[in-house]
Amino acid sequence: MIPNTKQNPIRILVADANAMVCELLSGAFRRRQAYSVIACAMNLKEILDIIKSTPIDVALLSSHLQDGRGSGLRAVQQMRAVQPKIRAVVMLERSEQGLIVQAFRAGAKGIFRRSEQQFDVLCKCVSRVHEGQVWANSRELEQLVEAIRRSSPLTLTNTQGVKLLSRQESKIVRLVSEGLTNREIATELNLSGHTVKNYLFKIFDKLGISNRVELALYAVSRENGIDLQAEEIPQNPQPKLAS
Repeated sequence: MIPNTKQNPIRILVADANAMVCELLSGAFRRRQAYSVIACAMNLKEILDIIKSTPIDVALLSSHLQDGRGSGLRAVQQMRAVQPKIRAVVMLERSEQGLIVQAFRAGAKGIFRRSEQQFDVLCKCVSRVHEGQVWANSRELEQLVEAIRRSSPLTLTNTQGVKLLSRQESKIVRLVSEGLTNREIATELNLSGHTVKNYLFKIFDKLGISNRVELALYAVSRENGIDLQAEEIPQNPQPKLAS
């Protein structure tokens, strides 16, 4: 879905180790009314200085900044600590398959492959992430689900075989996996938004996970009947995992 240009444009921070890449991306976004590039950055300090003083909706970061390899992922982690409402998209090259899981675990909401996809696809990626969805193709989702299974298998029962989640908590897990936001879940279950947030904190603690992405991916891996696809986009179907 193309953003409504009558609404406020999506405020973007572009970060890359190469100043020319930053300028090229910024110029491309500035030619589209739905987007506004607020600032460019090339290292972690610049990113943190910007987000502390300037409202940003989506941060578009290379996996490697001037601070060294993987520094873009460290930037995502630190942004979450300072401004958790900013949604991050990590730009990867074809050779960086191993960073997909790391990027999402750092807190990224989307992955964009620069060598394989066009600028129009990047615009869709930024828009979907801004709307609260997670941007990943089916292969990347498979890697995420498999990594979660291998590295931190979740259990729904304790050592005595007692279920960890209440009926209400199980309903919330299902609704998260279907892409509902906290507000939508509150409406569905006739709860307040604050109550839903408290439930999610308890669920995260019980299952030993840290964010909605892992929760939704885990639920999908357990429930074959739940569909991750928001809609079909060639080469990049999107899961609806709103936050």
